[in-house]
Amino acid sequence: MNSSCSVGPGEDLLGIVEDFVTKLRGGTITPMQAKRFLRKEDPFLVPMDPESQLKRWQELYWELFGIQLGLKSIKIPEQKPGFNRLILVPKGITMNQVVKICRTKFDMSLYDGNLDASVTHNDRVPIQDYAVWVQNNVEADPEFNDKSAIMLKKGHHQGITLLERLLYELAYFTETGKHLDVENATLCTGSRYSDGSVPSVYWGAGRREVCVHWYYPGYRRPDLRSRAAVVS
Repeated sequence: MNSSCSVGPGEDLLGIVEDFVTKLRGGTITPMQAKRFLRKEDPFLVPMDPESQLKRWQELYWELFGIQLGLKSIKIPEQKPGFNRLILVPKGITMNQVVKICRTKFDMSLYDGNLDASVTHNDRVPIQDYAVWVQNNVEADPEFNDKSAIMLKKGHHQGITLLERLLYELAYFTETGKHLDVENATLCTGSRYSDGSVPSVYWGAGRREVCVHWYYPGYRRPDLRSRAAVVS
């Protein structure tokens, strides 16, 4: 073998490191995956036990928002079967703050650029730290397809708010480098724009951005679905 074509162990390692850094910069590997690797954990396995999720939220809020989340004071709702994704919402956080951080990670398109002003009703607001459970689905809950916000309200449905859905998007992207609702849209039935319309969130694959849109409360179609929330 020609010695000029051989590759030594040091060169192999350098190539691996360069490839790793390239993928980290490009988003193929997320910072959270890199951290799990350095802790000698499976970088692509996202533990869903409550303790691991609480720890990830604590890291996310500190690193991205500078918020020190005190976990002992947060009341965690009783978990129901099938609901194993925890969303933590810290006191005082706003939709505009979350959008600002999201836009450092991926592109977003908003129906209204000032969500704090235009989304005037929310079933839950962060006057204190709180948490909700949702189903750990990439796509919004299939059991609510083709059901309008009005139909769901009559059935006393407890749906996700726009703030909770945006935080879920940010957490999921931080963990996986991927997006929610790539084929459907989440109807955020726990929130309303000032004109009474219902916010929705989905990944617009053609435009490569997360879209925040709206629908009339009585509108329904199969790919527009709520996400149920388990609250305290």
